[in-house]
Amino acid sequence: MKAKDVMTPIDEYLSPDMPICEAVIRMRNVKRQHGLPIKGMLVKNEQGAVVGMVSIKDIMRAVIPSYLSPDLSIFSWENMLEDMTNKVKDRVVGDIMVKDVVTIDSEVPLMVCTDLMIKKGLQRLPVTDEKKEVIGMVYIRDIYNIIADFLTEGEKEDGTC
Repeated sequence: MKAKDVMTPIDEYLSPDMPICEAVIRMRNVKRQHGLPIKGMLVKNEQGAVVGMVSIKDIMRAVIPSYLSPDLSIFSWENMLEDMTNKVKDRVVGDIMVKDVVTIDSEVPLMVCTDLMIKKGLQRLPVTDEKKEVIGMVYIRDIYNIIADFLTEGEKEDGTC
């Protein structure tokens, strides 16, 4: 099995100058085959080149900087999340996107995809064609589902293997 056999074609992208609030709306509206919104999208510039990726974690990091700790008793945490969210509402995708996007060729075996995702802690992996253009995305959930199917192939009626 290869990356192209598991990938989901993608045709929706974010732009670096798009406000974060618009990126959130777009991410909510783009659904995968299971009907749930996606958790990350590629970012393309005006020339159509992939320049980054934004995930829900990147958006959360923008709202809640890592230097803040809930242990700081001097803060009043009441309404703080809402206040901080309002402060980043007009920031743009280019400010928070991951710029070093790891991609994989469509002909690469799924084992290589899996290994790369585990080693780099990736949830999604853009798939490229022979021209190095992104044509799809392999999601860790889809690889897990394939593994789960193999693991439960001999499942009995009582729920054991």
